[in-house]
Amino acid sequence: MSVKAKTRQHIIEAAQKLFLLHGYSNMSVDDLARELGISKKTIYNHFSSKSELLMAGIEQFALEYQEKADTILNNVDLTLRQKVAAYLRFIGMSFANINQGFWTDIKRSEPEAWKKACEIRRDIPLKHFSQLMDEGVRVGYLRDDSSRHIAMLTYVAAIQQLTDLDFLNQFPEAITSALSKELPERADQIVNLLLHGLLTPRFYNEIT
Repeated sequence: MSVKAKTRQHIIEAAQKLFLLHGYSNMSVDDLARELGISKKTIYNHFSSKSELLMAGIEQFALEYQEKADTILNNVDLTLRQKVAAYLRFIGMSFANINQGFWTDIKRSEPEAWKKACEIRRDIPLKHFSQLMDEGVRVGYLRDDSSRHIAMLTYVAAIQQLTDLDFLNQFPEAITSALSKELPERADQIVNLLLHGLLTPRFYNEIT
């Protein structure tokens, strides 16, 4: 990697850290320059604006996320159960520092970046969940019918909506306060709900 590319990467990584720590709107290019110990001019040699820097950070996160997730899902030494468990743990590590306030901030202040983030949060999980579903069908764990496609869409839609404060604020606090504060736990709950449902064994025993 060239010196220029390394500097650009270093700027992106530092900006990601500050965006998440202080919020996008509260962080200035001056703050970033102080954090890096470089001039604003150096930053502007690589990025024309804070908006462009945010977009680069989102794209970098998506690239790294997809590469690491693909490594898990394409590991032939893991069973399907192990892949699902490892993937959910990976979600936990990847999103541990991203709070709902960050998404709300960029949704209101940077609509183009928000749109890009929504596309990424839709397309990448859809790809991975589809891969897991296909493998589930191959090994006989899942039915090969339209219900798995509904499950995929439900999963992706739920993940997107449950990180949108504007969406959640439409509902009574008695409901939203019961949700896990952490995205990985919510993702795990969604998967469990899709695979196992709400019904207990007692329901089926009473039917029979």
